[in-house]
Order: sequence, then structure tokens, then C-alpha cells
Amino acid sequence: MKLIIDENITFFLDKVYIQNLDLTNQNILEKKIIKLINKIQNKYNIDLYGYYNVFIYKDSNYGLIIDMQKEELEYLDYFNNQIELNIEVIEDSFLYKIEDIFEISKKLLNKFIIYKNGDTIYLKAIKTLNNLELGIILENGEIIYGKEANSIKKKSQIIKV
Repeated sequence: MKLIIDENITFFLDKVYIQNLDLTNQNILEKKIIKLINKIQNKYNIDLYGYYNVFIYKDSNYGLIIDMQKEELEYLDYFNNQIELNIEVIEDSFLYKIEDIFEISKKLLNKFIIYKNGDTIYLKAIKTLNNLELGIILENGEIIYGKEANSIKKKSQIIKV
């Protein structure tokens, strides 16, 4: 698990975390997310409370990205430990922005559609990646998901290597 806390809270959960997770059951999903939030609060000594829009992006090769965006609602008064979640699950395919495509073998690149936008290269997995292959990709780039990934796919050209 990787965690980024800025104006939003973003969890990166690889395939191991989601093996037995039912994304169609809202009650179980909400309990799991609250359990993650409690872990964060205890580990980083921060207070999370209020109303959050939670977007869960699911990619079959990587896992899940959970993006929590706090909604500033002035008319609702939350106590320190009250959390309300509005959860939306989005089937997605992530792009991987690659710094140096020459660091990745041609055999591995054959498992991707390669997009080029200006001087930037993005990869979209079309075949299942094992943990080692995914590690190589993550080591050489960053994950792009959601609206940004869809925008990149629309304005980029597909290339062959």
C-alpha cells in the first residue's frame, strides 16, 4: 500500500489487497475503507472527519486506487471521529507514464499499447503482468488514472517499438 496525503487522500492498493474484496457490496466496501482510514489516523496521528467523495479506480493489472476528496459542507457539523462516505467504483485501465522507455525490454513492451504525446510515453497494459513486470514498470514511471488517463489516450498517438 502506498499513501499520498495532500488536498485529497489517495491510497494505492496492489492486487494483493483486493483478492477477496467485493466491490459490488457497498456496506462491506465502506467498512473496509473506514478500517483503512482508522489505520491512517493511528499511524500518522491525523484526524479525518467529515463528508468524503470516494472514487475507487479499479485496474485488473494493478489493483485499486482510492481517491478520497473531502467535501467542505458548512451546514453539517461533524465531530472528530464522524466520517460519511459517498463511494463510486470506476472500472478503469491505468496508464504508466514512462521516463525512459529504453529501460524496459521489448518483450515486456509487447504487453502494452504505447501512447506518445509530445515527448512523453505512456503505456497501457493489454496482457496480464506478473509482479516482477509490474515492478519494473512502476520503477520506471508513474501511474496515471481517471480523467487524466482518458484525456491522454484521446490526444495521443499509438506507436510501435
